[in-house]
Amino acid sequence: MIKLNNTLKLPINLALGVGAYTTRLYIGSEQIPVDVLIDTGSSTLAIDLKKYQPEKDQHMNTTVYAQDVVYGNGGWAGPVLNTHIQLDHEDKHALEQAPLSVTCDEQQQNFQGADGIWGLAYHHLNKAYDVSSYLDQQTPALPATYPWPFTVSDDKGGISGFKSYLQQFPEHDITPLFTAFEANGIVANQFALLTHRSIEYVPEANLSQQDIAGLPENQGTFFIGFSGDHDIPSAGSTRVLHDAYYNTNLISIRVDGFKECPAPPLDDKHLHSFFSNAIIDSGSSFVMLQKKLYDYLHTCLQTINASFSELIKQSLTALQSGEGIFTNELQLDQWPDVIFTFEGLNGQITELRLSPQTYWQQHAKQANRWLFMIMTQMPQWPDQTICGLPLMNNYLCVFDRSELSTGVIHWLIKPVAEKT
Repeated sequence: MIKLNNTLKLPINLALGVGAYTTRLYIGSEQIPVDVLIDTGSSTLAIDLKKYQPEKDQHMNTTVYAQDVVYGNGGWAGPVLNTHIQLDHEDKHALEQAPLSVTCDEQQQNFQGADGIWGLAYHHLNKAYDVSSYLDQQTPALPATYPWPFTVSDDKGGISGFKSYLQQFPEHDITPLFTAFEANGIVANQFALLTHRSIEYVPEANLSQQDIAGLPENQGTFFIGFSGDHDIPSAGSTRVLHDAYYNTNLISIRVDGFKECPAPPLDDKHLHSFFSNAIIDSGSSFVMLQKKLYDYLHTCLQTINASFSELIKQSLTALQSGEGIFTNELQLDQWPDVIFTFEGLNGQITELRLSPQTYWQQHAKQANRWLFMIMTQMPQWPDQTICGLPLMNNYLCVFDRSELSTGVIHWLIKPVAEKT
């Protein structure tokens, strides 16, 4: 087991998030327990209004800010508040006035069975809007955005339309929760994620959620303050290129036994908002390859075995109905590793392996079901690869935000005792 001094270890679990890990926070004067998705691909702390009622919180302070966050699928809108937030740790580390948003309007169920989301990226992704001028025009004038004064409906463009509406107001970056904890000297400016799966493991029918949560395969660890003071072997490091997402430079991918395929650069029109051609995203249960890279992967797999293409197609079809495929034909020893080559430090490169055991998930959400965890670029997405949990599961991923100007990600080899 990994044991380090001066490191907070918070348990994480797949049972509620299904395809993302959750950890627990305690909110407000009532210390309401909330299970939040931990997401390195966003920066906002958002809590479902059905779980947390601000009017009962004696520590809550309102603001004049509103937020609207649109994900690849889904999104929400709501007010920004400040209140007491405590980590799920025996030492009860807490911040007295920490920012959070309440999801008063949702496009769909954004958080699976979780109560919200904890974005672990930087402040550029945590945009809010000062709607004071709108509040002043109401009769009577309103002092704050809670109670929520807006109606967000589909006939007005829904969550996306409301985001466009908010952009007329002055923009204000909200300090992300992890940054606020670090800035107040409560935690160090590093964290690490130890994960084993990218979608919940359900090996038998009729298991309760408690049973599923108790399975080691669905558990992991969120280390806060994980520094370079350890003797765990490293597979290399990748430089974080921008303090928005955890942006990296993907040089190429290579299917074992084939020539590499260079990764296209991010297209110019998206550089100002997406910053690089790859991000490391714990909130994604898939690796989403840029289209050219996905087509290369598909061609290589089909060359190895023509039946591979049909199995992938079956998996994608099953996924649309929320299921995996039932098959006895998957022989993972015939499937190749996929090697990702990233820009490392000091002119070096870092090669990371995505293994068949992680890009095919057995007992995926249901017993005896399989899912293929690599997807192609979505139609509306730029030329950017999202390196989600399937790649991260192969390593202990250390996000050291204190190194260099924008941070470094260290990819450590999992100790044998930590592999599930």
